[in-house]
Amino acid sequence: MMSTDTETRTPAPPIQPGNLALPSQVIRSSVPTGKASRGRSGGPRSWAAQHPVAAFLVLTFAIACPVMSVPVLADHGVIPGGWMPQLPGLDTERIASVLLVFLALLPAAILTTWAVDGPTGLRVLVRRMFRWRFGARWWLLVLAGLPTLTLGLALLLGDSFKPVDVAPFAIAQLVGLLVNLVLINMWEETAWSGMVQTRLEQRHGLVKAALITAVPFALVHMPLHFIGDFSLDSLTSALVSLLIICAFVRLMIGVFLRGTRDSILAVALVHTLFNRSNNDEGLVAGLLDGDGRKLAGLLAVIALTAVVATASRRRLGRAHRLALDSTPATTAATSTTATITEKDQA
Repeated sequence: MMSTDTETRTPAPPIQPGNLALPSQVIRSSVPTGKASRGRSGGPRSWAAQHPVAAFLVLTFAIACPVMSVPVLADHGVIPGGWMPQLPGLDTERIASVLLVFLALLPAAILTTWAVDGPTGLRVLVRRMFRWRFGARWWLLVLAGLPTLTLGLALLLGDSFKPVDVAPFAIAQLVGLLVNLVLINMWEETAWSGMVQTRLEQRHGLVKAALITAVPFALVHMPLHFIGDFSLDSLTSALVSLLIICAFVRLMIGVFLRGTRDSILAVALVHTLFNRSNNDEGLVAGLLDGDGRKLAGLLAVIALTAVVATASRRRLGRAHRLALDSTPATTAATSTTATITEKDQA
């Protein structure tokens, strides 16, 4: 952005070792305040750079509500539904979820990251999406933690094993996991963990960031509860349940995000395995008879979060968040953002 204002500007302070500035902090430090700021920093990108989480939420909800309403209205016969694919396992809820992810969450995350950190920031985000080197013990916790705990707690609550044909069951569960991961949860967590929760942690710390993230995370899922029959009571109950469950899930995601060195792949797998451990067509439901698994799923989240947080407590403080944000790739994003900002203000 070119400016005709010739006011002398104090450059952003240099980055010192051990005290690296975050990309968003560089932008905020180089944006003037008061009347000069209003005259110089107009435009959507400038506003998004200063308020990345707010910008993400505005974009997400502005797009998500109308696009998710289309399959919901088609499900109720309000509009024609012939356009919806008729494939096994692809119901209205999954269609709405795919539209949410690819038309709202992912574009909002990409645009907001670009506004704040530029192309280098996008490259950092992509590297986090495919980061798989975080240790064998963490891989074991990611893949086996929730299913094992949910299964064990459900048995303790009175559920019992039912006979299954092992090979077809295992193949079906593996396919279901991969489909959910690739179509929905990978990109969903790129937005919520990679963009929102990470940036909130930079200001508020892990716990508060997780609880704040849980609110919009729950709200964006509410249109799914308009599928089928619903009432005011059912919607109120769904919202309260979502807020409670999402608070615990986002705390768990935050702990795993720290432990796996900011790996979006890891937390996307945790998210997928949470869904597969709780859904009616998932792993635990396919192995057990009874209703204990419904409570066991939430108890497993709480137990796993507590155990993992205790074992990795040194990684949960703000100092570790700053260390993760101060990797060479993130430092490069900071440097690039500072250069772009200074050129725009020249």
